Amino acid sequence: MPHDSRPSAEMLRRFGVAQLRPGQQAACDAIAAGRDVLVVLPTGGGKSLCYQLPAACGAAPAIVVSPLVALMKDQVDALTRRGVCAGQLSGAATATERDRAWSLLEDGALTLLYLAPEALASKATLRRLARVVPRLLAVDEAHCISEWGESFRPSYLGLGTVRRALGDPPTVALTATATPRTAREIVDRLALRDPVIVSGGFDRANLRLWVRPVTSEAERLTGILALGQGAAGPAIVYANSRRDTERLAGAYVRRGVAAAAFHAGLPTVERAGVQERFQANRLSIIVATNAFGMGVDKPDVRLVVHAAPPLTLEAYYQEAGRGGRDGNVADCVLLHGPNDLARARAQIHADRVSSQLLAGLVAILADGESLRRVGAQVPEALRRLGLALSAAPRDVAAALRLLVEAGALAPSEGMGELRLLATGTRLEHDRSLDGADVAALRAFLALRADRSAVDQPVHSRELRELAPDRDATRWLQRLAARQVAVWQPLSAPWRLAHRPSDELLAALAARHTLRQERNLWRHGQVARMVVEARCRRLVLLRYFGDVGPRGPCGACDVCGTSRDLPPPWVVSRRVP
Repeated sequence: MPHDSRPSAEMLRRFGVAQLRPGQQAACDAIAAGRDVLVVLPTGGGKSLCYQLPAACGAAPAIVVSPLVALMKDQVDALTRRGVCAGQLSGAATATERDRAWSLLEDGALTLLYLAPEALASKATLRRLARVVPRLLAVDEAHCISEWGESFRPSYLGLGTVRRALGDPPTVALTATATPRTAREIVDRLALRDPVIVSGGFDRANLRLWVRPVTSEAERLTGILALGQGAAGPAIVYANSRRDTERLAGAYVRRGVAAAAFHAGLPTVERAGVQERFQANRLSIIVATNAFGMGVDKPDVRLVVHAAPPLTLEAYYQEAGRGGRDGNVADCVLLHGPNDLARARAQIHADRVSSQLLAGLVAILADGESLRRVGAQVPEALRRLGLALSAAPRDVAAALRLLVEAGALAPSEGMGELRLLATGTRLEHDRSLDGADVAALRAFLALRADRSAVDQPVHSRELRELAPDRDATRWLQRLAARQVAVWQPLSAPWRLAHRPSDELLAALAARHTLRQERNLWRHGQVARMVVEARCRRLVLLRYFGDVGPRGPCGACDVCGTSRDLPPPWVVSRRVP
């Protein structure tokens, strides 16, 4: 429904801006006219104003889907300070805060409501939201809808269905990372109607891009430590594994540098504490896994280090883009060893799914006796299926994912993730939660190998053994309704909904091959930027469909930089 498109001078002042940038104005005008919009603006380009202002000017209530709980809280707090009524239904909110958000929403007083995509897996939550008739749906980090984001937040893939359940409100999808092909996927999967495309370009001229080869792991460590210790301000170091984040953070601390690791294996409260200390400049360096969406929104990061090449340029752009958000110079340094690229390529090559594997898997799933022999415990079940089909367990898991996507496997039984939304503090102190439900959840956590991460694959029969009254369905519904945890059916429920045809199995195998080829092509573009003696900025921008510089950019190691800006690669000695 159209509304006034031009925010008043007073409203702009409330949001701390004198005037909107061209891309922001174009997005606001399109939303004001009731149009769907795809916003592609670089990190730090002010994407959040593209939905916050229209909501404050009349497109309310607005439902905002965001993957990052910490940033949700920051935005809700900032909006509240500006006199805009906002709330969140994330697991980090207290019971009082959630109840207040629902009450304000249903009374028509709430302007923006933030949710994680997993929260929308609850049908009860979805029905309750639909009753308030949202006037705007905003999908942040919309590239997660594209295939490359599947492993990050699979729940993003269902947002097209969510949109229909909410009554098809005008929708704005926002991202800093979208190739032309990814942009098309976002439009298709959200079913955007003739959307207005707003693109502000991808170039971040204040970022200096460096690629540095290393000949050994010792040299890699020496370089990472030297870079961090010599940084001109706060620094982020991306490592490939949780173990590496702990190792590197410990090495910095032993050298007197205030550093800490940040990864999904840390308890929620500890992760929040690390991020808060970094935001408040009580930490100089944060060492994170290179999984997308760390949630750092700090304007004065002066150095971003990649300990090894990421798998995609999308990931690189997102992570490097966390430097220099204040517009001042930041250095982005990517290290690569002699085997890094080959190892990553082999990892992508490893998955093999054929129509024969899919057909064999379907035959086992259709045979009750064979299925009982497989068992319910996930790792063992995948191993036994692999032995029966002469396939690796990871290939069986990939095949199961394809069958789920095709709707051939029933979602009510089988594999899934129990995604925790509530913090440990809330589980400990929120007396409004049912004690039996919390006790069952704690019992489940105690059985997991990594007690801080409940989003490990689990079979629903395991939950039935722990649930109050052995009723897992109602237990999971209660957890979802109270925003404690949500059940996400994964790629391996063991019950067939229908037997797929041979033609469908062949199409699924072809889909897998196409994805694998696409992933290999994407990684090949990373290799181009790393290995070729071409302007790093040009390779990166051309990948995203941007023209790029016509001559030397003057801000990468290939083109050279200003003389008063020496490269951040001064190693005085090797680390023992």
